[in-house]
Amino acid sequence: MIWLSIILAVMTWTIETAGRVVGTGDIPGGMRAVYSCSYQKGTVRQNDDAVLRLTELSGITVSKVVAYVRSNKSDGAGTWTVEVNGQTVFSKSGSFDQWFGAYDNSSYHALSLLPKSYANVQELSIRLHGTTNSLYISHYDITYIPAPMRTVTLMRGDEVYRTLTEVSSGAGVLLPEMDDYNGWQCFGWSETEWGQTTTRPAVLPVSQLYYPKTDCTLWAAYKASESGEDAYVTELENGVYYYTNSLTQMALAGTPEDGRMTPEIINLTDPWQQFSFTFNGAKDTAYIVHTATGTDIGYDNTKKMAVAPSPWRVYHNGDETVLYATIGNNNYILWLNLMDGFGEEFYAGLYAAQPKNSPMKLAYPAQGNETVYTCHPEFGMGFERISEKQNNEYVFPFGCYELIIQNGEKELRMR
Repeated sequence: MIWLSIILAVMTWTIETAGRVVGTGDIPGGMRAVYSCSYQKGTVRQNDDAVLRLTELSGITVSKVVAYVRSNKSDGAGTWTVEVNGQTVFSKSGSFDQWFGAYDNSSYHALSLLPKSYANVQELSIRLHGTTNSLYISHYDITYIPAPMRTVTLMRGDEVYRTLTEVSSGAGVLLPEMDDYNGWQCFGWSETEWGQTTTRPAVLPVSQLYYPKTDCTLWAAYKASESGEDAYVTELENGVYYYTNSLTQMALAGTPEDGRMTPEIINLTDPWQQFSFTFNGAKDTAYIVHTATGTDIGYDNTKKMAVAPSPWRVYHNGDETVLYATIGNNNYILWLNLMDGFGEEFYAGLYAAQPKNSPMKLAYPAQGNETVYTCHPEFGMGFERISEKQNNEYVFPFGCYELIIQNGEKELRMR
């Protein structure tokens, strides 16, 4: 007889504040957890709500959800709701004494909230709505079977460049940098295939972990400018520029708000991403103004972004330009890819680091020359429009011919 062993994992989410949980145990790689309580910490009164939402779960199989809860001395009731991938799979209403036989305001009791296992779980939400004062949640235990290790096939045009397989369930794969190819510059990876276009597509940045939900294919995304001119500043002069991360293809945008700024996908025609730089004679200090609004871009002594005419120190080497502040004898670079404490979004702000060997660069605004983007750099620098037709058909100009790709089949036609 052959016995198949099933590896069960358990992750625990302990409530720390009304807006934060702390995870311990077997946490799937790349997942995100968000918790909110309309009152305080895990206390749920009448008409209060406490919600734990887990996303980017990569297709795990959830077999058990247990909440640890107590009541008031003689009261406490509510309704529990569990959603899997946006669909309600369990609901339970009642009072604490109905669930456990008596009220208990001193000890937490385990309440099972899932009647059966659910496979291919990408999102899991657990909600408690209070109907009578009061219930108190301590933590949640979630038992699951990890998702299988995923394989990502990387394409450069029509050719398989490499295949990457996760080393463990949910570990993700590191998307590689790609060299320039046939006159095109790689700027990321795309989950969809497309031909030449002048509209910048959304891409996944290189040199970052990617967490696939299934076995999948990614295409290297390339760009080229019709002008052929260098996009990045090598000689510092006063002017209007974009402050960019050339690896993630993000740019600083807007003005400071709540001590932070916003990174956006680089768009060299977007005035919201343009900043006026004024350098001193030595070119080692700059003052920055948001061009569209005339707002000074600076920082305060708490290492937060601020509307202030602050002096930014400048590290410049070749086409690398890093802005940084020196506060309390420590250096803090202006970085575009900081993540908030909940793992929900990236923001731009000050990061303790030395200002060198980074992808930070100043980019020139577009000079009226279109940038062309493609997943098929093998066809060179035609810059002729490629029409995307019905049924996933692409038409690539190729000398006196047109290469037709439809559903993976190729055909060469005279123009």
